[in-house]
Amino acid sequence: MAKAQTLLLLGFLSTLIFALNKATLVNSNGLTVKLIHPHSPESPSFQGNLSSEERIKTSVFQSNIRDNYLARTSSSTMQTQIKTQLFHYTVKVGIGTFKSKPSYKEYYLEMDTGGGLVWMQCDGCTKCFKQTPKPFPKQNSSSYRPILVENKPSFYECAYQDGYSTSGMSAQETFYLTSKNGGLAKIENLKFGCGLVNNMHFGEQKNNKIAGIMGLGWDEISFVKQLGPQIKGVFSYCLPVVSNKTPSTYLRFGEDVSHIEKYSKSTPLYRKNKDNSYYVDLQGISVNKTRLDISPQVFALRNDVRSGCMIDSGMPYSRIVSPAFDLLKMKLEKYFSGFKGLKKIKGDLGLELCYERSKAEKYNNLPEVTLHFRGADFVMKAEAVFEVVGRSIIRLREYFCLAMVRDSRKSIIGSHQQTNHRIVYDTKNTRLVFYPVDCSKNP
Repeated sequence: MAKAQTLLLLGFLSTLIFALNKATLVNSNGLTVKLIHPHSPESPSFQGNLSSEERIKTSVFQSNIRDNYLARTSSSTMQTQIKTQLFHYTVKVGIGTFKSKPSYKEYYLEMDTGGGLVWMQCDGCTKCFKQTPKPFPKQNSSSYRPILVENKPSFYECAYQDGYSTSGMSAQETFYLTSKNGGLAKIENLKFGCGLVNNMHFGEQKNNKIAGIMGLGWDEISFVKQLGPQIKGVFSYCLPVVSNKTPSTYLRFGEDVSHIEKYSKSTPLYRKNKDNSYYVDLQGISVNKTRLDISPQVFALRNDVRSGCMIDSGMPYSRIVSPAFDLLKMKLEKYFSGFKGLKKIKGDLGLELCYERSKAEKYNNLPEVTLHFRGADFVMKAEAVFEVVGRSIIRLREYFCLAMVRDSRKSIIGSHQQTNHRIVYDTKNTRLVFYPVDCSKNP
């Protein structure tokens, strides 16, 4: 998601929060939980077997809408948003202590690498979105503890850049996550927002099952930072190629992060102002090892809101700032002009550069694209650069498209471009570590 947000903690200071009981991962310094991809039948947003065209269109719309919330003012865009906001990676958590079996309530939370807060909708909300099951019944949980300052409840407000917001009570609770081996990981005293006034998109979905957000960003109250000493500020994921048969993958923390290979590379992670998103220093782009003539200033990280390059697992397709996108598109057009049996077409997927093929080749004969980060090259194989659509009743020939979109000021590395790489966020040492791997075999 990585939606820039403004987070206010009302009634107390961060230093007072952390004078309270620390969040503790019981009997472990590592954690591995299933990361549910948006097209999995396990996803709370699963909409059946979408065709390749439907899935791509949805991803394009989401990539555009997430970046420009002002477009929400038009009714046609709002209809698109209702459909596309469903496509996020989610995790399933247990929360609370009840006289029941199991002794906790289960909810789905959206994973947000740019969020600074863990929150979910609570019973008693005055502005609520529709959800199943019902909002968290805090008053019935024996482990629920509102955070008090001078014997008064403390409150939070969180406003996201895309125009959504949540506010409510600040509290501590016991969380449970099912680990990869089937065991139950227990986290005590995790600070979270108990949402009471929630202006969020989740309820726009029929039978919505998403209750809130698990923020993994820079802030001291994010999930990662609260468990920081135990998990050493490290989390990781490996995203396989998305299809209707995409296997499960996992979100790993601390000691459960896979052994970092000798051939791994790393680049610095940056935080811009108080933005919770993770930024990297993108300095250039190559196509099949031929570097494009792009000034590094095009990607420069400045203090204004829309500049630089962030990495965002919730952005389906990367957004590339226009001067660089134009050069990338021109280079690919020149590359494909040397091939017979290709016909440039104007597809209806929302992607700018598409070609029809005389014979089906899938990802064969498609070039690699390299992102040159500070101190490291991120090499994307063809499956992370393009989308290939097979033959159908409507179109008798296979075609492929560049799976990136342009942006007027900022670049964002989306989940499709992260395909088949182990991505490790080392927040303690402020670096992003990565190396290529088949994520369907080593999730």
